[in-house]
Amino acid sequence: MSVRCLVRLVLVALTAALIALGARPPAVLAHASLRGAAPAPGERLQDPPARIVLVFSEPLNAALSEARLYHGSGDRMVPAGQRLVDRRRLVLTPGSPLPSGTYRVQWRSVSTDDGHPLEGSFRFGVRAAVSGTASLQQSPLARGGWVRAPVRAGLYLALLLFAGALLVQALIGRRGESWLVPPALRARSTRTGIDADGAAARARSLTDDAGVLALGLAALSAAVEAFTAAGRVSAAALADYLLTGPAGPARLGILACVAMALALAGRSPRLAALAAVGALTCVTASGHAASASARAGALVADMVHLGAGAVWLGGAAMLVAVWWPLLRRGGGAARREVAAHVLPAFGAVALPAFIVVVVSGAVNAAIELGAPRALWQTEYGVVLLVKVGLVATAAAVAYAHARRLRPALVAANPHPERRVERTHWTLLRAEPLLAAAIVTAAAVLVSFPLPPRQLEAASGRAAAVAACQPCPLPAPAPGELSVADLGGSQVVAAYLRRNGAGLAGVVRLIDYRGRPATGPARVRGARLSRCGPGCVRFRLAWAPARLTVSVRDGAHWHTVGLPARWAPGQSPRARALLRRAQATMRRLSAVRELERVTSGPGTLALTDYRLSAPDRLAYSTGTGVAAVQVGRRQWLRVPGLPWRRQDDPGAALAFSTRSWFSWTPYAEAVQLLTPPGRRDAAVVEVALMDPGTPVWTRLWIDTRTGRVLRERLVARSRLVTHRFVDFDRPVSIQPPVDPPR
Repeated sequence: MSVRCLVRLVLVALTAALIALGARPPAVLAHASLRGAAPAPGERLQDPPARIVLVFSEPLNAALSEARLYHGSGDRMVPAGQRLVDRRRLVLTPGSPLPSGTYRVQWRSVSTDDGHPLEGSFRFGVRAAVSGTASLQQSPLARGGWVRAPVRAGLYLALLLFAGALLVQALIGRRGESWLVPPALRARSTRTGIDADGAAARARSLTDDAGVLALGLAALSAAVEAFTAAGRVSAAALADYLLTGPAGPARLGILACVAMALALAGRSPRLAALAAVGALTCVTASGHAASASARAGALVADMVHLGAGAVWLGGAAMLVAVWWPLLRRGGGAARREVAAHVLPAFGAVALPAFIVVVVSGAVNAAIELGAPRALWQTEYGVVLLVKVGLVATAAAVAYAHARRLRPALVAANPHPERRVERTHWTLLRAEPLLAAAIVTAAAVLVSFPLPPRQLEAASGRAAAVAACQPCPLPAPAPGELSVADLGGSQVVAAYLRRNGAGLAGVVRLIDYRGRPATGPARVRGARLSRCGPGCVRFRLAWAPARLTVSVRDGAHWHTVGLPARWAPGQSPRARALLRRAQATMRRLSAVRELERVTSGPGTLALTDYRLSAPDRLAYSTGTGVAAVQVGRRQWLRVPGLPWRRQDDPGAALAFSTRSWFSWTPYAEAVQLLTPPGRRDAAVVEVALMDPGTPVWTRLWIDTRTGRVLRERLVARSRLVTHRFVDFDRPVSIQPPVDPPR
């Protein structure tokens, strides 16, 4: 296989992988994302709410963020007032009490930190059941993304070429002389047939064209992002987007700096290069680095990364764009003169620039990812891996033509081997294509949600909101396990992640109102640090089977053991097991459910449920209360009194055994808990977590039958356990005989 074919094959394979990854919706939430709501997604209320509160992870642009309330499954909007509280909480106040039924809240947020829009919805019911948790439009190609992504990629390509030409000129060019046509080459132009004046004019023209293109695409990108964020095309929307928060002015700064660099390019190349650096800095300030937890370090690292990338890749692309059309018409002598006088000078700055790209890229990756596992556990990390692969390929190509082939080409002057010469120029021409692929990867990364480490920081900020009822909780990051237990009367919730051979994470304490509990909390054998009210970070040097947490509730200490072993890569299997189990339980003709509920020490309630398909339910409690329901008809008996039929059966929700078992709506995060040494056990344990309610559930599923044998549910001040028996065993549930009136 020829080198030309090999280069094309690598480019096609990597570009196809990049496009496929960019088209996939990310698995994580990002930007100003919904972190909690009251009513919670999927919640059924007995009384209509006076207000609906949505809590977001980042400050909102008040003019462009909104929420709307719809009744039922259609588009009938309910009149409701809207106001923004503390920049993160969007409050809807219905104009009149909500009648019974299901409701959908449709929201759109625009973050003031990075200016990125996001939208989603969730449902709740008033005296009506509703299924489904909060949904989120997660794809980077949504909401005009098919327009935003290519415009942004075009802007980056034009800016890289423009800034690269100016920066290399400032670094190695002489006053009045272009770095692409050095004096030594101009002196030999007559003898070798090189059109030095034509090359210099072409360099000036291409630099100006790249600057004008970057200026136009910067304006177009700002307008497209403003209009898609606002959902409308208007001058007011443009002003609201560009004049709010740091992200909008940064986008205007790109325009100003590129215009300044264009004006100075012919008069003062060094000042023009400084203006180009300003444009790259504004690009950095309008991206992910602007909302990083270590903002100053992230901004500096990203700006250095872009500047060095412009010198290396932009300079190489400009070199090929200027010289190759001229050299194709020239002879071998002209190509050898360019190889001898232009390429070494550029290589003297390209190699240090490449080293800076690698070092600053590693710093950026540490800031963005937080842990190496995010490279393969998140879509953002996988795209970053593709970008790293493209950079490595470009480096290998540059090394091959600059360090291996060019010395042989120059040393053999005037009669080099044709195969060596052809391979050298083929590899050199491949560099601009690789540069385009690398810039496309960068554009895809910018279109993705916030990097994993920033997501974790945003989650911590959202959980520390004090004035909330209840306080929203973050969803676990991809690969994380979230489990909980009851410590006294407060919930002890842990977010666990692998840390090499050890274990790290966060423990959150939640009181009966859903607010952060005062604690304190201790994790056996761990190094601890506080992360806000009711929040403790921990780090263990080993990975125990169970995490032992001690918490103080009033004057007493309580110790809970939380499962700490799971299979992060088995989440799809866990979801499949969950879906199968729910479908199996809904198909049962009859089942008995034994329930135990406690709200802390000294409290215990027992209930025995019997279900008979399709619409019959009977239960009795430990206190002697009994009930029967058949469809919409209900009967109740309390100790010492006869059976009584409910007076308003029409107001009751029709009972169905199929709707009794509902786990998938509350399964935003699903993990497979792995019993030690029993990966293929007949009974497996699955952990679910829904941050909106919030509720933590663990299910023991028989993999042979698909039945759920046990359930353990932890919610605010409540621990519920269920044991399921008598599967498909015939049971008779008859309506009680109405007593004479």
